[in-house]
Amino acid sequence: MLRRKQWVKFLIIISVIVPIGFFIYHTDFEAVVTELSDVGIQSFYIVLITASAYLLGTYGWWVCLGKERHHISLLRLFMIRQVGETVGLYNPSSVIGGDLLKVVLLRNRGIAKDTLAESVVVSRVTAVLSQLSLSIVAACWLLGHAAATLPSFLRYVCVFCMLLLAIGLILFVVGLGRPPRRAPAESAAPIGWFKILQTRIVLLTAQTRCFFRHKKRAFWLSYLFFALHWVVGSLEFYLILIFLGYPVSPMHGILLDMGVIVIKSTGAFIPGQLGIEELGNKLVLAAIGIQASSIWITVSILRRARQLFWIGIGVVCYLFIRKSGSLNFAIHGDPIRQP
Repeated sequence: MLRRKQWVKFLIIISVIVPIGFFIYHTDFEAVVTELSDVGIQSFYIVLITASAYLLGTYGWWVCLGKERHHISLLRLFMIRQVGETVGLYNPSSVIGGDLLKVVLLRNRGIAKDTLAESVVVSRVTAVLSQLSLSIVAACWLLGHAAATLPSFLRYVCVFCMLLLAIGLILFVVGLGRPPRRAPAESAAPIGWFKILQTRIVLLTAQTRCFFRHKKRAFWLSYLFFALHWVVGSLEFYLILIFLGYPVSPMHGILLDMGVIVIKSTGAFIPGQLGIEELGNKLVLAAIGIQASSIWITVSILRRARQLFWIGIGVVCYLFIRKSGSLNFAIHGDPIRQP
């Protein structure tokens, strides 16, 4: 009923366009052009790395569709994911709004409704699990290389936090293997937004447990692809620092990228994490001994330039999806309506 109300559609559009416009408005394009000109053709490698990471993330979602994935091409799924991730990054609702948009753009594609919702939820779970796993590995690596420079108390705190996180991840995976609780019936029609949210969380949790119990291979394949997604994406940090003349290793890139992601998550409701990401860049660079202000500013500008490029790609993908939606045909020959 809400989707039929024009004011709701208008509000949704505004909630996406305004944050993106706000992000673009606060971007110093002169600084972006200057830094890109200094890096030169090497900036192409940054785009190539991020494109590869996004493709691996698409594979991580694609395998969760199971037998239903033959209804959609990998390229189409890549475009839909790019649109959803763009909206999730530049929208106050964060990944929730982005994932909901993915479901909307994928409806009427011949994919079963339950499978579609399940794939979005499970792929998000495997993405977070792989991200946290890499964060633990990166933190252990940092402690191993910087143990002599850290105070003993801080070392113990870091080790305790990592062990706590590792135990939490193990318990979470073990919990997924247990039989799911009986989900409330959809026809129950709970009253009140809190009851609706509670019911929906129970349903999604049950879906994730069922998926894990009956499709373990697909679950761990998705986990693997998302782990590769994070590793390849972290090479952006590595390449930027190499271009700037710093002799870092790919492991530094993983550490820096995971650190920034953790810091950015604290300001997920801020469109584009303006200011939060720059602070994250400064803190993680300081953690590996790079203190120069000019470096973290340059890194921040180059990463913002990459984000601007993919905003443009996301807009193009959305326009293509909307235009081609009325030209595609369903399995039984009926025209597919535009979402």
